[in-house]
Amino acid sequence: MKAVSKLQVFFFLVMSSSLFAQFNINNLSVEAGYGYTGAIRPYQKLYESNFSGLNHYNVGIRYMFNEKFGAKVAYKLDHFVNDPGGKVGITYSAVALSGIYNVGKQLGLTYLTRDKVGINAHVDAGIAFGYMIGQNKYEKIGVVGIGLTPMFNISNNFALTADFTQNFTVKQHYGFDGVLLNKDYTPESGSYYNFSFGIIYYLGENKYHSDWY
Repeated sequence: MKAVSKLQVFFFLVMSSSLFAQFNINNLSVEAGYGYTGAIRPYQKLYESNFSGLNHYNVGIRYMFNEKFGAKVAYKLDHFVNDPGGKVGITYSAVALSGIYNVGKQLGLTYLTRDKVGINAHVDAGIAFGYMIGQNKYEKIGVVGIGLTPMFNISNNFALTADFTQNFTVKQHYGFDGVLLNKDYTPESGSYYNFSFGIIYYLGENKYHSDWY
């Protein structure tokens, strides 16, 4: 009986320490990025511009529920302007909620690289407030997206990132050139992409973040 009791105590201590370890990590981070925004459609071809360029900015806060799944709230700013001049186009000011999946953990990438390289996949849904440049006109546009975020760990507090996101618009009335698509105000769908580089700052009092633990 004493042996059984000791074995039970041993397993209890092992399970307790394992459970404690799950909570003894940081789960929160703030992120910022800058990069390229590329308009795919719709816009009129009469302009000598593709309304794309280094005009994408984003900031966000992310919380990981565990080592693989999390959520993120982000603010994104995209300028679609003609080159040169920037007097024709549209600006998207968007708020988005993302579901995060740590693909690097699933594939064992963080283990193979000794917690130096990771990849997060994300699915986004949000609302963009479009402002037609020089026209004093506004509209709300639904935006959904899917993307991948490679990460490079540089310390317990910081990581560098790259991100590629493909976005799809819902009920877009104005093109990326700021021109009304249809006279009867019939909406259309559209698409654009973002490619950016950024930085992650890990918040919390513990030594490690769940991205790398």
